[in-house]
Amino acid sequence: MKKENFSHLLGKTRNEIKKEMGDRFNYFNNRTWTYEVGTAWLRRKIVLSLIFEDENVAEIKLDKIFGRC
Repeated sequence: MKKENFSHLLGKTRNEIKKEMGDRFNYFNNRTWTYEVGTAWLRRKIVLSLIFEDENVAEIKLDKIFGRC
């Protein structure tokens, strides 16, 4: 899974992200929203982080972690 797969989310508003990916456990006014988008080798989770600035997605991060998000 690559960061480029999610580049279409850049510039979208919180409501557009909520419609496309759901709100899951994200607080609506929080600056960072996270989504578990898959698993990697040895059950590592792939976590997508969307960072908002002025109600629009300004940055996308994709991390592989063990344990909880």
